[in-house]
Amino acid sequence: MSQSPLENVVAHWSKLIENFETSPKDFYTSVEAALDRRQIPSLKTSRVDWFEGGILWPQREYLRVAGERHCFDMCAAPFGTGFFFSSWTTKKKARFVLLYLIGVGIITLFVWRALQAILAPLWSMMPGLMGPLFQLGIGNPFVLIPLSFLIVLWLVGLAARGGHYGPEGAILTVPLIGWFYARVFSPETYYRIDSTLMFQSAAHAAMLEVIDGLTTEKGVRGLTEDDRKPIFHALA
Repeated sequence: MSQSPLENVVAHWSKLIENFETSPKDFYTSVEAALDRRQIPSLKTSRVDWFEGGILWPQREYLRVAGERHCFDMCAAPFGTGFFFSSWTTKKKARFVLLYLIGVGIITLFVWRALQAILAPLWSMMPGLMGPLFQLGIGNPFVLIPLSFLIVLWLVGLAARGGHYGPEGAILTVPLIGWFYARVFSPETYYRIDSTLMFQSAAHAAMLEVIDGLTTEKGVRGLTEDDRKPIFHALA
């Protein structure tokens, strides 16, 4: 598994607690339980292994919390006489991009043919030169195909609003088209940024809840308010 690009990082947090130890696997299990109690919509947890360096380097296990658009990867690992905790909130990477783009192309052709079938009776009923002119203008493939593609982009945006983000993620990877789609069909809004913050805050709170329980149980100094604050890189 390759490393997530650092440019996808939304927020990062880390803390080394001195003279403290615990089991990473038990910690992850406790965080999963804390997340279950919060009943976060569309949330899934899994264990992922990230390489510490290049492909031949050893791997380290992280707990991944996946939401609709973002992932929250947390690490728990011993370091000297202490224990290190960290989390990375990242945008989800697009998957199956080629398949989705082929699907978008096929659907665009179907929409184009459907528009031709719908419009053909109209210009055949127009008197005189109006029919041929209409066909040459509106019915021209150089007009209908881009119009069909815009309709498909609208459908991709509609699917994303319903929770199906695969096609949208693929479209956003395409130069120029992705830029156009993001600004016309999927602009950043207060709600989208708030949703990112809700997801990050809930996952971060579950992690801190378990850390607080462990430090209290073992009589170790707990985290201060400054210790708890993540560093945000970008929300959009």
